[in-house]
Amino acid sequence: MKFLLAPLDERPVNTRYPQMVAAIAGAELRLPPVEVRGSGRRPADTQAVATWLAGEAKDADGVVASVEFLAWGNLINSRISEASASDGLARLSALDGLKNVFAFGLITRVSNANDCVEEPLYWKVWGTRIYALSQLLHKQSAGVLTAEEAEKLTALRAEIPAEFVGDWLVRRARNHTLNLALIERLASGGLDFLLLTSDDTSPWGLPSREKAYLEGWLKILGPAVDGRTRMHPGADEVGSALVARMLCKSFGKSLNICPVYSHAGGEEITAPYEDRAVRLTVEGQIGACGGQLWPDPETADVILAVLTPSPVRTEWRQSFAESEREARTAGYEELFAKIGAWQEAGKLVALGDVAYPNGADPLAIELLFAEDSPVKPGKLASFGAWNTAGNSLGTTVAQAVALFLAGDKADDRAQSVALAHHFLEGWGYQTEVRREARANNVERGWHYDPDPASDEQQKFTCASIEAGLTERLKTLQSAGIGVGLTLAPGSVSLPWKRTFECDFTLE
Repeated sequence: MKFLLAPLDERPVNTRYPQMVAAIAGAELRLPPVEVRGSGRRPADTQAVATWLAGEAKDADGVVASVEFLAWGNLINSRISEASASDGLARLSALDGLKNVFAFGLITRVSNANDCVEEPLYWKVWGTRIYALSQLLHKQSAGVLTAEEAEKLTALRAEIPAEFVGDWLVRRARNHTLNLALIERLASGGLDFLLLTSDDTSPWGLPSREKAYLEGWLKILGPAVDGRTRMHPGADEVGSALVARMLCKSFGKSLNICPVYSHAGGEEITAPYEDRAVRLTVEGQIGACGGQLWPDPETADVILAVLTPSPVRTEWRQSFAESEREARTAGYEELFAKIGAWQEAGKLVALGDVAYPNGADPLAIELLFAEDSPVKPGKLASFGAWNTAGNSLGTTVAQAVALFLAGDKADDRAQSVALAHHFLEGWGYQTEVRREARANNVERGWHYDPDPASDEQQKFTCASIEAGLTERLKTLQSAGIGVGLTLAPGSVSLPWKRTFECDFTLE
């Protein structure tokens, strides 16, 4: 099997992760040449990508394509590009005539931070206020704006420069136009499957308003699109999810996946950066990966064990360690006992940790790696804890799907690398090493993120990360994960020259 991927952008979560999923099932996943992919704010060469697609598709079994990549050059440029809607629509012609196309588009986020690394430059000053404006505009259109909120809306309109508000809204309208075009293309047969996801969303805000419009069109179109489209929160996991879905189509199978939750009622909590209960996120990711929800773990093809979101609904902090320990320990221990029994019975169990965003729950890892833990961590089908609930669950389900489909022909090395990589990323880096690396930088009098223009700071940070990951890999191996693997010396890098994410190679 040979598939093509036009990724959301060049980061490893959008390139390396989908390739790991494909490799487990013995499939080849090809990407555009590195030199035309772009990087960060530098967009991909969309014409070169279109030419690459046309040539490679002649002997490919299917195409997974990010519309943001094809139309604007990557995720960041979907937010900052000056290109027009007509420019983006014209670039979608790269999909014309291709067979077995699974496309995905994003409902553009509104970042709640005064940070312009991934946003227009004015976001550095006005980001949080534009976020507030987005929520109030949505409430106004829904007719639920209170008198106090109306005053705040008027004040924000007067405070934020009109040219910035106009620029932001016009760009949103442009991207919404493209998503409508995708629905038209799907209904007319130009796409085999369409996944529309919401990037860092919340119950109120223009992204949620736009999502409602798009959902309305899908309902009206009915039979023209039924069974060939889905919508849910997510972004960076979609490449992996759609590769898994394409594998399902190639194998001619749809998996029965049973979710089981660590804490009763926890499945109803809305995880940070999302707009719905986590059980709906689970359902969406299972469906995106080509599976179907199944009620009985004993007869399921795959069991998805989910560590449910903490009620505090924020990233993990040291203060949570004791305040939440008792309540969360009971749920974890009960779930881990079940996982151990299922493993003994030969069931495939995947573990998705969405207790907190951007890293594994240290308590869960402590219990999972304990000598008396009933779980065999190295025998898990997959693990995820690296970002938002949707991101983490999507890659977790995708890997488990590939492993089940391949059966006794699964590539054991590829499975070992993928499982170790996700544990080392979601726990080793996101939870532990990132904090250490940032502290090391601050100790030297630097910002916690190394200066992008300083080779010294970049090299020091990568060396610090490599040392930390090497130690965490030893811990993983003592728990039966990644035995026989090493962290390739010098392989640690910072894709966007910041510590939010890193890349590394296991060999």
